[in-house]
Amino acid sequence: MGSYELGEKRNWDALKVILREHDKFVFSTHVEPDADGLGSQLGLARFMKRIGKTVHILNPSTLRVNLEFLPHENEIQVYDRNKHAQILANSDVIIAFDIGHFNRLKTLSEDIVTTDILKISIDHHPGDKSQFDLIFDSPTASSTGVLIYDLISEMDDPVLDEFEIAQPLYAAMMSDTGNFRFNNTDPETFRAAARLVAAGVKPNDVYVHIYEDLNTPGRLLVLEHLLKELRYDCDGRLAWSTIDFQELNDQGVTPDDLHSLSDFIRSIKGVEIGVSITKIPGQPTDISLRSKGQIPVNTVAMHFDGGGHAFAAGCHIDVDLKDAAEAVVEQCRIVIKDWDASA
Repeated sequence: MGSYELGEKRNWDALKVILREHDKFVFSTHVEPDADGLGSQLGLARFMKRIGKTVHILNPSTLRVNLEFLPHENEIQVYDRNKHAQILANSDVIIAFDIGHFNRLKTLSEDIVTTDILKISIDHHPGDKSQFDLIFDSPTASSTGVLIYDLISEMDDPVLDEFEIAQPLYAAMMSDTGNFRFNNTDPETFRAAARLVAAGVKPNDVYVHIYEDLNTPGRLLVLEHLLKELRYDCDGRLAWSTIDFQELNDQGVTPDDLHSLSDFIRSIKGVEIGVSITKIPGQPTDISLRSKGQIPVNTVAMHFDGGGHAFAAGCHIDVDLKDAAEAVVEQCRIVIKDWDASA
């Protein structure tokens, strides 16, 4: 349906008709769901169930521990093509939330690409979504959560005052704006968040779950290792660290402890781009890039077939830690050089 400028009224008319005229839906989000993807699908799913629709939430992977407070028991399932084939076959519509690129649905993307099911994207990320029949994307929006808030407000505004719908939408907006401190935080998001807090959402409770519950003993070991491996370049404007999960696994570290490390690196004074480079055995090397808000890093991710926001992006590279670090750092150097030349 095209993208929308900030402040422009979004046209949800076609989607509202689809949501009301069809009965059976599948919702999904990207692999390793974050609070924006998760909160968006939960908020809309709970609304849809209120109006008599059937919604199955089938995600490509399990939730991080710090997000387990959001769904009810059995509200979300990890997609299994054998277990869920009949659900897909019987559904009218699949909606993907916050995915960026179609392939971030993983196995689910392979299974729906040749089906007749109506495929819809709702997102605030740029990326390849040519496989969808309808695209409701707004790259200027702070989060996918604020888009779902806007959609629900047009369909049945009073339900936004109900805690069960308000909490996941608040979590979505809060997390994708970095607790309302990133450059994408705008008046629309603050107005929506205020309404959701009035509905009973406790900002401190959500913050503790999403951010403070990350700091397990295992994560502190990861941060200790990160500091030992921290490297700088470009006169301290670029910083990165490599972490081999295999070296820490026997110390009680879990894969959940490896998330959001680039945010920590970016917080260092003088650093404009922070990069975490992590490797779990049997998986591609994971690259997470964060910028303080001037130098875009999504071009670095796109160079390696990844994507994301201008100042928060990521990718996977199927090489070892050393080679991945060398390749990514070189691309970051190029981005900084190009930025300086254009400034």
